[in-house]
Amino acid sequence: MRIGVVRTQVPFVSGGAERHAAGLVKALRDYGHEACEITLPFKWYPMECLTDSIHAARLTDLSEAEGVPIDMMIGLKFPAYLAYHPNPVFWLLHQHRQAYDMWDAGTSDLLDMPDGMMARNMIQAEDRAAFARSHRSIYANSENVAGRLKKYLDLDATPLYHPPPLANQLRQGDYGDYLFAPGRLNPSKRVDLMLRALAKVPGPLRLVIAGVPENPAYLDELRNLAAALGISGRVEWLGGIDDAAMIRHYAQCRAVVFTPQDEDLGYITLEAMLSGKPVITTADAGGPLEFISQKREGLITAATPEALSQAFMTLHEDVRLAETMGRAGLERYQSLNISWEDVVETLTGETAKPAPGPAQIADLEAKAAATPAEEVVARVQAAVAPPPAPALPFASITEVLEAYAFDTMPQEEGEGPAPVEPGLAQYLGTHWTRYLTTLHHVVDCGPRDILDVGVFPPLAFEAMVANALPDVNMSGIWEGPYPYAQTVKSLNPDYPDFSIELRPANIERDVMPYGDAEFDMVLGMEIFEHLALDPHFFLSQAARVLRPGGHVILTTPNVGSHRGVQKMLNGQSPYSFGLFVPTGGVYGRHNREYTPREVEALAHGAGFETYYLGTTDVYEDHVDPSTAALMVAREDDLNLRGETIVFVGRKVGEPTAPPPGLYHGDPARLSGNLSLSKDEAATGLTQVTAKNTSAGWWPASGNQATALLAEWIDQEGYLVHTNVILPLSEAVAPGQKTTFSFRRDPNEPSQSGTLRLQLFQVGVGAFTGTGRANLLTLPCSEATFLTLAKRAV
Repeated sequence: MRIGVVRTQVPFVSGGAERHAAGLVKALRDYGHEACEITLPFKWYPMECLTDSIHAARLTDLSEAEGVPIDMMIGLKFPAYLAYHPNPVFWLLHQHRQAYDMWDAGTSDLLDMPDGMMARNMIQAEDRAAFARSHRSIYANSENVAGRLKKYLDLDATPLYHPPPLANQLRQGDYGDYLFAPGRLNPSKRVDLMLRALAKVPGPLRLVIAGVPENPAYLDELRNLAAALGISGRVEWLGGIDDAAMIRHYAQCRAVVFTPQDEDLGYITLEAMLSGKPVITTADAGGPLEFISQKREGLITAATPEALSQAFMTLHEDVRLAETMGRAGLERYQSLNISWEDVVETLTGETAKPAPGPAQIADLEAKAAATPAEEVVARVQAAVAPPPAPALPFASITEVLEAYAFDTMPQEEGEGPAPVEPGLAQYLGTHWTRYLTTLHHVVDCGPRDILDVGVFPPLAFEAMVANALPDVNMSGIWEGPYPYAQTVKSLNPDYPDFSIELRPANIERDVMPYGDAEFDMVLGMEIFEHLALDPHFFLSQAARVLRPGGHVILTTPNVGSHRGVQKMLNGQSPYSFGLFVPTGGVYGRHNREYTPREVEALAHGAGFETYYLGTTDVYEDHVDPSTAALMVAREDDLNLRGETIVFVGRKVGEPTAPPPGLYHGDPARLSGNLSLSKDEAATGLTQVTAKNTSAGWWPASGNQATALLAEWIDQEGYLVHTNVILPLSEAVAPGQKTTFSFRRDPNEPSQSGTLRLQLFQVGVGAFTGTGRANLLTLPCSEATFLTLAKRAV
């Protein structure tokens, strides 16, 4: 997937949040996704800046970039995660704590603002609205952060831990004679508490502090405090250090001191555990307490200099205790199974497969070469073999064509029916195994009423269905342009006659010409790949005409088949049929071929659950040995590598939305009608009515809002003004209307120009491209148009 990791950036500040985001992006890339950080600057004071930051985030559209969809947005920090995206996933580092726990603690900046209470309420309302947009669970980087969300917004979040940045480099070493305190220097980390505790420890114990202050004046305060306490000679200030120095101090110190106040997570705790060092922390530290228990992985004290100094002395005087706690901390970390692989799988909902490096590629090649070619080919062939054929009195398509009078022309006396055109008969013959495969699933579902979409004479497959299910009723949809009906007579008394009516419709644009819940099954055999505009619309219509519990069967070429992979490896297009067919128009070619999971995801968005998903080789059984060896070595799911996808879905709900990443915009709302409802010649008052004929609400603002696209054409027929977007005054419910009013000059000449109006989805395009909306034209002068354009968004 293409994933944007969204976070807030306070200028010149770099700490755990920044390392967290960088680590997530790297992990997503390591496991095969395309990912990048998307950062929004943030200033929370004064009140006007806070409000502007929130509005800026809300107005940021991350649904696509350069016309390419972004499949997922992972939001980490407020207010960046308020950005718009149709598929947001939240992994909270923390919310804006000033409006939550810090408000209760009396330490929030908002308490000093005149409108602080309003700001607090606004922040909480924005959080609620953002989290409600996600269909996924909310994740938090710790139990502490999840607990705050539950306490203040009554929302559940699942803690999801991740490795600290240095996880793969940290090592265990000796237990030296000093305490190590790494991290950013700011008041919330309470370095002053450490200094006051050290001053109460007699003897030579040293404290080594590594970190950069957010405000240089704060470092001066700490140095002055150390001098006033008489411990300047026992405190070493390292400032910012590189990773190597950090790893060395973790390995060589006696223990790690980490005393934040209500920390979200705290990498320092995890890094200390991986280094085999005990952690000294406080009872109010927050995140560290999820990993450290008293006298096991470290020491937990009250947040006072006296209590903390006792912990310092305990570990300074007992190196064996420090070793025991350090080992316990390392074992505790290892028992938690913290890994980026788990994070990536959890957030994306997909199995994480690491992108292979040189060593992995070499290992893969060795595994592929080690397995005999005959064995890997046999494994692939077995995985994609057709299912058992249903009981039929025919052994080939030729026998089907000879068993029925498919031709509708009257014959001369004594003459038999005209044979099917040889080229068409040959075409049908190449699909014999696919017909048997589909029929196997039809029989398994046992329908009474079948709607076959995309059927055309001769009705050979329908003859096979009539013999497998003698009492079935069959109907069909074809491109037409006229209705077609036929009673097909058998030439053998052992075979049943059958009747069928085909109604014309463009299944991407037109409502299927049947009522709700008329059928038990909808068949879509080899049509999915021909759809050029909106497969979700077709599937939603299939769900509408099906009874509850009814089935849809889709067969379509598999772009990820073993044959497609072989083509790609040889520099060819993976399509099974990539030819242009001028005589067939746009639907005579394959406009898009799919992977099995894409077909499944589209069907789920239309209200179907998976009854069966598999793939089959139905045209030929040849498998390239080297491609098969590669797939076996990769441990691919071979059942999904056949040349034809077979999906059987069961209707369990109503259509919702197509899966993110397959569409630019929201196709479910791209249906409507424009009409002229008022045109007063005397006053020039003009009223246009827009009716929502889609199944979803039309929003009136924000990205993907419904609006009007206005254009002006001069007397010579030239398009002069375009891309003027006029907002609707209100959101519109399905089946409802809204009006748009303006005035034209009643005295202007009728031939002064033309106003052209179309329904438009902001950020996406005009509805007319779907074929489910009309275009409205009105006489209009250029002066009137320019006045109208002043109302544009």
